[in-house]
Amino acid sequence: MRLASAATLATLTALFLAQTAPAFELGVLGDSLSDEYAEASYGAYAKNWVQQLAIYGGVNVGPTAAAAGQPGGTWGEPRRTGYEYNWARAGDTSATLLSHGQHTSLAGQVPTKGIDYAVLLIGANDFNPTSSTAYANIYNGVWSQAQIDSYVSGVANNVATALNTVLPTGVKTVLVSSPDYDVLPNVRAATNATQRERVTTAIRQLNVQLTGLAKADSIPYVDLFGAAEKIFGDNFNQNTIFKIGNVDIQLLQSDTSTGTNPTAAVVHDGVHPNTTLQGLLSNMFMTGLNVGYAAGAPIFTEAEILAHRGLAYGGIDTVAGQLGSLNSYITNYALPGDGNADGIVDISDVQAVAAHYLTNTHIGDANFDGFVDISDVQAIAANWLQTPGSGAGTTAAVPEPSGIVLAIAAAALGGCGGAIRRLRRK
Repeated sequence: MRLASAATLATLTALFLAQTAPAFELGVLGDSLSDEYAEASYGAYAKNWVQQLAIYGGVNVGPTAAAAGQPGGTWGEPRRTGYEYNWARAGDTSATLLSHGQHTSLAGQVPTKGIDYAVLLIGANDFNPTSSTAYANIYNGVWSQAQIDSYVSGVANNVATALNTVLPTGVKTVLVSSPDYDVLPNVRAATNATQRERVTTAIRQLNVQLTGLAKADSIPYVDLFGAAEKIFGDNFNQNTIFKIGNVDIQLLQSDTSTGTNPTAAVVHDGVHPNTTLQGLLSNMFMTGLNVGYAAGAPIFTEAEILAHRGLAYGGIDTVAGQLGSLNSYITNYALPGDGNADGIVDISDVQAVAAHYLTNTHIGDANFDGFVDISDVQAIAANWLQTPGSGAGTTAAVPEPSGIVLAIAAAALGGCGGAIRRLRRK
């Protein structure tokens, strides 16, 4: 019997999902990470996360301009020819996102098109080493810290403007941290690690402010910056291989212009992630929607991610062993008490507090104050067994944690047992 190829299996999967998947309308704001690769030269062989969700995941991002019968097969700028609900535009910064009207356009579609969810990913081009004067000024030490602070705050304010326009429509939104061009091998090859770190520090500063926006708006936050650094390494330590489905993705290689190097981490421009890494982006963003809103968004298997690029599965899953759980890159500001970002407040959140007690990591930080301590157990108790949309944050209808659960919490936290018993008596 002849076995089907990986590409054939991907096509069959797409057809199956198109017939069985529930309607799921998704809007997108951003830059070239989210703008359809079909608009670029590498679109002949690579697909980004939006395309993969639309083609293989049954997600409705709207019709293409051609499918909608648009004159000339285009929507015009900034959308051009792609999916109707995907407003991301290659090259956009946080400022040009606003001037192009990405935010107002999506906000206008929500009530008329029934868009359920949205992903906002912007900021990389604000620190683009080839087009941003800010990058050069920070990299070369020209700007003072006050100038960096002002610039970073300006970018964060642009993102806030986009959120303040989109969120009032009721669309359930995930905010993604700004990634860093400096993780890319071609950038590293042409620059100095110590000077790159200046820019990376500024991007970290921006992401702290973006985290604050997500917290203030009670929406999920996805740490793409942290995941990318984990995959590629930091400015002083570079990784060479990342395994997906036990297949080596070559982090220092670019694909060819005809797509003959499918295991390369980036496409032939040396900048944009190839299909495989874009599949991981899809899973991160959809995990954010699932954790924050119980969206039922599709998560691709590692075999499927490889198949989307025509690669055969290597027999075992390997992503979690290198990257950790995708949930660990989510902060679920939509659900107080959910310190481990799994979409429910339960004993696993107490375990997360115990594992990270008295640290300033976000894992276990159930009340989102930046520090893991007994107050996080109190947040867990106040929202016990809540799930997205179940009224988290209000204690009137919240079931009281059982004595058994609190006993487990006391045991897990050791010396905090007395504090937990005091909490139990309240």
